[in-house]
Amino acid sequence: MKRLLSGLTVLLFHTAAAYGQQSGLTEIAPEDPSQMPPPPAVAPTPPPPPPAPPAPPPPVAAPAPPVQQAAPPPPPPSPPPPPPAQPPPPPSAYQPPPSYPPPGYGPPPGYGPPPGYGPPPGYGPPPGYGPPPVYVPPPRRYHRYSGPPPLPQRSVIDRPFTIGGGGGFGGLQFRDANGNTQSTSAGAYTFRLGFGLHPGLILMWDVEGAVAGDSGTSYQQTAHLAALQLFLTNRLFIKGGVGAARVDQVSGPDVWVGRWGMAAMGGVGYELVQGWHWSFDIEATVTGAHYGQNQEAQSETWTNWSLVNFAINFF
Repeated sequence: MKRLLSGLTVLLFHTAAAYGQQSGLTEIAPEDPSQMPPPPAVAPTPPPPPPAPPAPPPPVAAPAPPVQQAAPPPPPPSPPPPPPAQPPPPPSAYQPPPSYPPPGYGPPPGYGPPPGYGPPPGYGPPPGYGPPPVYVPPPRRYHRYSGPPPLPQRSVIDRPFTIGGGGGFGGLQFRDANGNTQSTSAGAYTFRLGFGLHPGLILMWDVEGAVAGDSGTSYQQTAHLAALQLFLTNRLFIKGGVGAARVDQVSGPDVWVGRWGMAAMGGVGYELVQGWHWSFDIEATVTGAHYGQNQEAQSETWTNWSLVNFAINFF
């Protein structure tokens, strides 16, 4: 508000000064120029000097900034509170007043016996429980094998090809045309090569032989047979076959006698150990051969047997 009044005052002063300057320089002309008196004769005077230009208005003073009121002085600091009074030290022992107990108070009343409690309320039999819930096992989840189907289990007696051999101990017997016989212990040997006709049935080339010695003379008979081996169980088997046999007799370093004859064989065996591609068995066989009469010798019959033969087979 003060700024507004100061501005209006300054504006009025400037307006009045400007108006006074204009009114002093101009004259009022009469309405009728003929009634004007003639101008007096005066000597020509030099023209008056040109009027001076009007003075520029004085600069407007900027309004004074508002006077800021001074902040009130801060109150004087209050005096510090007095320190709290220290409590009196506790007495070493409680001392009752001299008139204790106070007059008008008698001794406290006595307490009677405690109230009696009756027996606790009885509880009935516990509630009965029904049969337990039946447990149903979760359904079985089988793992699906995403690969090719597994190969079927091969039977151990399914042998497309078989080769094997072994040896043991047995005997050798000779019988002439008159019925005279002579027997001696001998070592036995066997060899076979077979092809499977059916699981448990094998067609074989079977070699059965025995060799013995007596008084510097050795005797040997070897039979080559076409035989069939049949498995009664996975381990027990029988076999038999026919073929040709040769008997040899060596009496000295330069004496050798040999003949061929018809032969037949029969035997039984049991496989003690069976692997995936091999087996180990024990067997007993009897092989007989007949040799006909010729110019050098009479008809004879030779029999060799293997009481115990141990053989290993691969298939």
